[in-house]
Amino acid sequence: MLSARDAKLVKRYYLLPRAAWYSLVALFLTGGLAIPLVMIDNIGLGSKGFGDLQMIAMIALMIAEGAVCIACGMVARRGLASAHWQELEREAIGGNANVGTNPAVVGGIGVASAGRLAGTLDNDDLDALSSGLEIAGGAMAAYGFFDTMRRMSRAAAAVAHTHGMELPGLGRTRLLVIGLPLLLLTLSFVPRFIDSAAQSSESQEASARTIQAFNAALEPVCSYTLADDPLEHRQDSGYRVSGNITNEDDDIVASVSVETDESGAVDSVVYNADVDIARTPEENLAFAEEIFTRFHKAIASVDVEAEGIELLDTRLVNAPVLPDQFRQAFLSGDYYTAIDTDLDDTGTLRAWALFDTEPKEEFDEYTSPQISVFLMARRN
Repeated sequence: MLSARDAKLVKRYYLLPRAAWYSLVALFLTGGLAIPLVMIDNIGLGSKGFGDLQMIAMIALMIAEGAVCIACGMVARRGLASAHWQELEREAIGGNANVGTNPAVVGGIGVASAGRLAGTLDNDDLDALSSGLEIAGGAMAAYGFFDTMRRMSRAAAAVAHTHGMELPGLGRTRLLVIGLPLLLLTLSFVPRFIDSAAQSSESQEASARTIQAFNAALEPVCSYTLADDPLEHRQDSGYRVSGNITNEDDDIVASVSVETDESGAVDSVVYNADVDIARTPEENLAFAEEIFTRFHKAIASVDVEAEGIELLDTRLVNAPVLPDQFRQAFLSGDYYTAIDTDLDDTGTLRAWALFDTEPKEEFDEYTSPQISVFLMARRN
């Protein structure tokens, strides 16, 4: 019959190895859980990166899990190697259980170290080998640790069964060692989720105001417009409204587009006018400039301040003027040579005029030569 003190030892050495193994499992699960939580925050709610609080929580939990794993394993190992425990074992089962460390632990660490060493060599051919060795070594060491902890726990269980002692259930231990850290990590993301959702809603509303304002301005001067609906569908890539002018065959001959970033700030304006090779260069140039002027008047009619519209660069709403260098090259050239001329490349604005076409030998009925002006804000 076990004394009260010895019964506590049996329970202790039964649970400690289990807790050590569960802590190692929790360590990997914590890192794994962080990935979908960050994906929800970044992809689902439009946030970016890893929040400071969440990073601190994850690191703290993983350090604590690692410390618990090591501490429980060491205490169990020392206790099971003590003279008192070995005497209890001999009395109960007639000998001492093998609770030595599984060689896979040392072997796995060695394999992983070899992989790490291979990764430090300046040889791209060894990258796959290095990763494979590190993964294989980690798996070997984890299995060896699991087997060692399992044999320790079974040694305590064997003593308990011999004396007819009832062992505690493992559900509470699993919940405490595995479930609690995962719950805490999830809870640490709740404030960020709330903040990201609020910011996402504000960004969508700002984007909707911008898109609606430019769409209303372009509708009277275009054959038709196409506009994203930020309130219906959030897009990390931003939003777009375009105005199109068609000919008698309903083919688009000119267009303008205004694009915003995901926060609703205007980051680009692009003007396009088709070139008809049946016309003279002067006629095509006049058509492009007339169309660009019409589009710009509509865009400039938007009261940016009153609508609360943010421009990443105020020159985005400047008139799209084709420079003399571009004009002369277009008028003196042909319809099969592209022209690319910088308009502005200072500060946060990148602007250029482009005549886009194809070489004569590749030019066919599917070619759509265009004169375009691009006004784009540089992103930080």
